[in-house]
Amino acid sequence: MEDLADLPAPGCPDSHRYAVILAGGRGTRLWPLSTERSPKQFQGLGGGQRIIAETFDRLAACVPRDHIYVSTTARYADEVRSSLPELGEDKLIVEPQAEGKPAAFLLIAHRIRSVDPEAVVLSAASDSWVSPLASFQEASRRAFEFVETHPSWTAFLGCRPSSADTSLGYVRADEPAPDVTGVRVAREFHEKPSADRAAEFLASGSYFWNSSHYCFSAATLIDAYRDAAPVLSERLDAYLTSGSAADYSGEGGPGHELYPLVEGGCPIGVVESDFSWYDVGTWPSLYRALVEAQATDVVTAGPVVDVGSSSTMVVNDSTMRVVTAGLEGVMVVVSGSTVLVAPIDTFDRQPGLVTELQYRAENTPDEQDREHS
Repeated sequence: MEDLADLPAPGCPDSHRYAVILAGGRGTRLWPLSTERSPKQFQGLGGGQRIIAETFDRLAACVPRDHIYVSTTARYADEVRSSLPELGEDKLIVEPQAEGKPAAFLLIAHRIRSVDPEAVVLSAASDSWVSPLASFQEASRRAFEFVETHPSWTAFLGCRPSSADTSLGYVRADEPAPDVTGVRVAREFHEKPSADRAAEFLASGSYFWNSSHYCFSAATLIDAYRDAAPVLSERLDAYLTSGSAADYSGEGGPGHELYPLVEGGCPIGVVESDFSWYDVGTWPSLYRALVEAQATDVVTAGPVVDVGSSSTMVVNDSTMRVVTAGLEGVMVVVSGSTVLVAPIDTFDRQPGLVTELQYRAENTPDEQDREHS
């Protein structure tokens, strides 16, 4: 990560700009490194800084550090505290249980607006890889300025696709926003398209990756949800009044956290961004991020020795030394008592394979482990 001292200050303490890290995900697509017991956001590849801590430092380049919140579930609250010891308890937004992103976003908006009615919030997934930091900071600044001057809009940081990744969300945005340079109007959202559709989006030049960095007025989001998702809003109001976990529910929530804004007539702007971004939620996307970070097609994390391999990833989250030679297009992951070996692109072609492998590994008696299915 770049030296924060080399970057402009993120803003004065009385700024209305806030950030929130969403850290309630289970991260099961990066099994065996990431598990429900300890998801990837709390992992440090090869003993490095935990991913959530990297995300916190990145956001600290955009807003004052005491304006950063973390949203998670009760299950992972202690992991957040351990990963971010400087985070104040009042900056931890804890859902009693996971009820979907719309419920989480509405709770976030209520909590931060209760502190500052004029709050503008930048949200970030806990597991993104972003570079360079200065470009991310600049794009975030433009998003804040845009929403501050257009409070009925929501903006997100859009990145030009560099591959036809089927695990990501795409948005068509080929029309400039009125009187605003560098912001386009979002027209169509496509979540996890087929390989053919993703290739079409990449070739068209009109689509952006949805990096899940949203910038919104907390008051606008709450009002939009009241109109477009009244049942969810009523359930959350009941929870905020009672404080009882039994009242916390995602019932009546939309299929996507942005839908109430769209349905409520709040336009969505795409801030054209020139930083590199990867959602490290799958093994292929993590590989692509590490290739860029390490500037080599043989990427490693942890105690690894490799000779003569190409287009290979070796992640060793153990105290053993892993030695590889002559591999091509292969990933090797060592975590706990599990070793995963597979062609990297397998998980692009078969997105559900990791779940199947985990199920089989955890439900096959030891004496049958070597049998072929």
